[in-house]
Amino acid sequence: MKIDIQINKIGEAEVEIVGELNAEEFSSFRPQAIKSIGDNVQIDGFRKGHIPEKILIEKVGEEKILLEMSEVAISQIYPDLLRDNKIDAIGRPEVTITKLAVGNPLGFKIKTATVPKITLGDYKAIAKEVNGEKEEDIKITDQEVNDVLENLRKQRATHDSASPEHQAKEGHAEHEHKEGEKCDCATSKPSAEAGHEPVLPELNDDFAKALGQFETLDELKAKVQENLDLEKKYRAKEKRRLKIVDEINKKSEMAIPKILIDAEKDKMMAEMEGQIGQMGLNFDDYLNHLKKTREDLMTGWDKDAKYRVEVSLILNEIARVEELGAPEEELQREVDYLKKQYPTVDERRLRSYAASLIINEQVFVFLENLR
Repeated sequence: MKIDIQINKIGEAEVEIVGELNAEEFSSFRPQAIKSIGDNVQIDGFRKGHIPEKILIEKVGEEKILLEMSEVAISQIYPDLLRDNKIDAIGRPEVTITKLAVGNPLGFKIKTATVPKITLGDYKAIAKEVNGEKEEDIKITDQEVNDVLENLRKQRATHDSASPEHQAKEGHAEHEHKEGEKCDCATSKPSAEAGHEPVLPELNDDFAKALGQFETLDELKAKVQENLDLEKKYRAKEKRRLKIVDEINKKSEMAIPKILIDAEKDKMMAEMEGQIGQMGLNFDDYLNHLKKTREDLMTGWDKDAKYRVEVSLILNEIARVEELGAPEEELQREVDYLKKQYPTVDERRLRSYAASLIINEQVFVFLENLR
């Protein structure tokens, strides 16, 4: 595939690829674009994926077809452009379409960050020094176990309307009275506004059995203690990992392209949206409540975003130097898992993400084992 391009260096670690894909080559992506749109459009009387092209174009418009063609084309030619021109790109590129019309070439500009020159600190010596420090004593107190058990009791609390005392009052209040009969219903019947205190279950073997995994309260306590121990050990490990990479970062040098910082801020925003969504809240409603925009929230994120990029680049560079990679079998397992969680995300993105997770873990294990 012949593509006329010009490569412009626009920063310490950024390039812009300006080019045109000729009309004939661009047109070759039309069938793929129409299929992609047809698979996701609903038109009465037709099944998805079986909509005639003419009817589909009438429904979505020619511009939609052209835009989809441009996305498909760029996604396929971009890796070839990087390989053929020996561009060591990193992160997601910024794509601008400069020419888009039926029967015409596709004009585009692609701005991307390239892997910056990194001068690593002596990561082996740093890791050995941190690993040589005294480890935290992991102790689980009775109070910590009791706090967890108390939370479990609260989660399984019942309303006190089930108590004999409350039922007696409710029954008395609701019975029919004979004319002239004295009754203290007005005082004995709780108001709807008052509500009732929850009744906590007793902490005994029956409570443990009700959780469905234990036979005795002692078994439940042992499991709670085990989980708390694992959690504290995990936090201690993460703290040590963070200290190692933080010390390496302090003694390393690199120039971070702004495009990578902006991309990281977008990633941080997506993470926040996901966290708010997991709480059952609509993110736009959340922003309205705060009276802020996405741009308002991202103000001041540059420092944190820059640090996250630096850590990522350091891990990538150590992996490159130490020749650490993602084993294909392990990578495929992770990709298969992610596909079930995110079925609409492009598999290439999932594979790239999975590979980075596996390689980063290998780097941390490598650093932890340096003594």
